[in-house]
Amino acid sequence: MAKKKQAPALKLTDTTFRDGNQSLLGGHMLPDEILPIAERMDGIGFHSVEAFGGATFETFLRLGADPWDYLRGLHKALPKTPIQALIRGQNLVGTRNFADDTVELFVRHAANCGVDVFRVFDPLNDLRNMEAAIRAAKTAGKRVQGALSYAISPAHTLQLWCSLAKGLAEMGSDEVVVKDTSGLLSPQVTWELVTALREAVSVPIVVHSHCTSGMAPMSYMAAIEAGANVVDTAMSPLAWGASQPGCESVVAALAGGDYDTGLNMDRLAEVTDLLEPVKRRHVEHMSSFVDRVDSDVLRYQMPGFMLEDIQRQLEQHNAADRFDQVLKEVTRVRSDLGDPPLVAPVRQLIASQAVFNILGKERYETVTQELKDYLQGLYGRPPKPADPDIRRLVLGREEPITIRNYLLFPALTLKLLRPPPREEKPKDKAPAPNGSEPAAAAPPPPPAEQAPPAPAAAEFEVEVEGEIFKVRVSGAGMAVAPMAGAAPAPAATAAPSKDGAVVAPMQGLIVKLPVKKGDPVKLGDVVAVLEAMKMQNDIVSTMAGSVVDVYVKEGDVVTPNQAILAIA
Repeated sequence: MAKKKQAPALKLTDTTFRDGNQSLLGGHMLPDEILPIAERMDGIGFHSVEAFGGATFETFLRLGADPWDYLRGLHKALPKTPIQALIRGQNLVGTRNFADDTVELFVRHAANCGVDVFRVFDPLNDLRNMEAAIRAAKTAGKRVQGALSYAISPAHTLQLWCSLAKGLAEMGSDEVVVKDTSGLLSPQVTWELVTALREAVSVPIVVHSHCTSGMAPMSYMAAIEAGANVVDTAMSPLAWGASQPGCESVVAALAGGDYDTGLNMDRLAEVTDLLEPVKRRHVEHMSSFVDRVDSDVLRYQMPGFMLEDIQRQLEQHNAADRFDQVLKEVTRVRSDLGDPPLVAPVRQLIASQAVFNILGKERYETVTQELKDYLQGLYGRPPKPADPDIRRLVLGREEPITIRNYLLFPALTLKLLRPPPREEKPKDKAPAPNGSEPAAAAPPPPPAEQAPPAPAAAEFEVEVEGEIFKVRVSGAGMAVAPMAGAAPAPAATAAPSKDGAVVAPMQGLIVKLPVKKGDPVKLGDVVAVLEAMKMQNDIVSTMAGSVVDVYVKEGDVVTPNQAILAIA
């Protein structure tokens, strides 16, 4: 009788604090809530705890929390458990590609602050965009997981997945991850894919999926039986729905068999008890899309978050009845762009463009800056070339985009690091003789030892988003403080729409105003750039003439149909 093949030891990565938090609570579970729970989770036996990076980095900044302080605190809370970070390749934790030295600095700093495992992926599966991050993590002596962004399209074949996995292994990846953010992996496809990957590479295989479609638990079992070494789970309060399968359920289902994880259910229950009240505190941050199984994910083969984005955008335009039209247009736009995986930030780009194409008179009549950047190759190389006619239509003869000189989230970082205003304390005054004006306080006695002369300093006045700062640079370093008497920029005021007015198509942030009062404009000229839902949208003139008034300024938040400027 043939000897039964020994099953590989199965390990679990916990995603509660990163993916579970982001997928179900929008990242609103903050460091002071996470760290006490992390202490109780340490030593349970997880392969790693994914708790840093991804979209939570930006969300923490928006909520006033320092992601780096959080990471250092997490490192103290989890001395026995490897901390895992999700890095979007050359995008890091943003939505644009950054220079190699920026990637190297970010990864090195994250490693120094406590990251032990770097999971690196690229939204387009362009290995060139993953190389710098993988190299930096290996240089730092950390474990690297090279991730494949799973997608379904004619371009995504078993041959392609195996070729990409080999490339990741050659770059030095210690593990290869199948990253299914849409929950589209079926059990049969999972078994075939994991089997093929195990034959293609010698490194362990990790499977990550979301429960949006309801298939993830069955697909995990297929992956485990095909030889996957690690699967991702979340603690049950932040599992299921748009998150990963529940850890306790997976542990219980495998207990006593060939794939027993060895994790202690009592220890897991202690963590669950701590998480339940945290989830209840943030219930208002959960949408109806994220905490349920959504069969539309299977019907349209799109992530639940993408379906939610489309619905929200259509509601802003009072066009919710055109939902089905937009879903069909998504398929066309995706094909036009080379069948990229529907992974952030590409999925937002495609969703926004599909909405514009349906609401406009013609397809690609209105395009976002992100689409231009994508077609110029600034995001990377898609699985197949984009439609050349669409590329010419969108880009024309436009020159390559220049990158601004802030690195990551400039406005949010400035707000976080800006020192609070200091209260002026009244100076001590000596009593005045005979009721006359008070005399100035006597100077302090000279020190016993003469201090060395202060280093030469230079002062500059810098305007940032309408606010004036005094920057002082000296041998002791650099100090930044608001200018005395400098008033903050006033908030945007809604100007009434009128003939000749160019209005905002949706709520958003004015990030650029390339024209000013008196400037001549032609029909179709870009007169403003509005950022909405992380997309930059060109607002164009609706007539030829001259700018007679400008009602907003860069940095203002505008509402739908608010007048931005007037042309006559």
